[in-house]
Amino acid sequence: MKKARGYCRFRACFAILYGMDFQEISIEEIDSENETFRISEEIRSAPMEMSIRRIGQLNPLLLLGGKRPYRVVCGFRRLDAMRRLGLSRVSARIVEEENRDLCDVFCLALRDNISHRQLDALEKARALHKLRNEFGVPDEAILRDWQPLMGLAPHGQVLQSHLMLHASDQGLRNHFKAGRLTLSSLECIAAMPPASQKFIAAFFEGVRLSAGLQKKFFVVLQDLAAISASGPENPLEDPEALAIANDAAASPFQRGEKIFAFLYCKRYPALTRAEERFRERSKSLGLPGSIRITPAPYFETNDLKVEFSASDAGRFREMARRLFEASQTPELDSLFGVIQKL
Repeated sequence: MKKARGYCRFRACFAILYGMDFQEISIEEIDSENETFRISEEIRSAPMEMSIRRIGQLNPLLLLGGKRPYRVVCGFRRLDAMRRLGLSRVSARIVEEENRDLCDVFCLALRDNISHRQLDALEKARALHKLRNEFGVPDEAILRDWQPLMGLAPHGQVLQSHLMLHASDQGLRNHFKAGRLTLSSLECIAAMPPASQKFIAAFFEGVRLSAGLQKKFFVVLQDLAAISASGPENPLEDPEALAIANDAAASPFQRGEKIFAFLYCKRYPALTRAEERFRERSKSLGLPGSIRITPAPYFETNDLKVEFSASDAGRFREMARRLFEASQTPELDSLFGVIQKL
């Protein structure tokens, strides 16, 4: 019965198209503000506008008729491009609204989008939100029929995370669309209270973090918030953090690195002090920069790792000589002393 219901819904979507004719209608008869069936996250498309300017409208809009003005089912970006180009008439196919299940109409729009392009994470979130909260599709049907069609695992947790993405602060969504936040970072922030989301969105207007540093940043931020039993934005409200964020002499990425270092120091003060002492005492060995001495991550063991490269035997002997000389100094004992005190 489950498969039969899904098949009936599938047939109903495509039965909508039968018997419809192409029409040419005035663009003023179309309500471009009604977003009932919108899936696209971004409406403005420069490539779409360029294509229509050069060769005209190739594909008709799909519109919902019955009442005027018409509502857009498929073709939001085409319509936006044609409006900006100043076109007065468009080619369209009309779906009559009378006795029509609007969920079937939306499913048709969704299938049309999935058939010719890859939806981004926010568009998938928008589509799942509409299926569940606007058109009343049961979670079971969404997991079974729609999430796999969008390339998502059929799990309830995936559905919930995308619903949170859709409800996230618009500023955060803009950062994600601009490539300033990774999807995992956006998912992390989307689980925070709205006030925290808004603060972090504003904070990141002048701060950038590499993709690799973002994961560490939000782990440390949440740890500090948990320790102080405060909101996740609280560590960023520290005057020192705000001063770094507003430092006009630093680039956005430099600010991000400095703020992470500040938060990391607050989260791991003893470890940070030990790392600084280790760097100072490593320099006192007088080794060339081509020889790297590093401790175990977080000083979890007393081991040190020594790395160098040599292009010939003479260079190897030189590096070995420098290491031997360093091994005879009290500075080496001092270096191991940093580790053993932790």
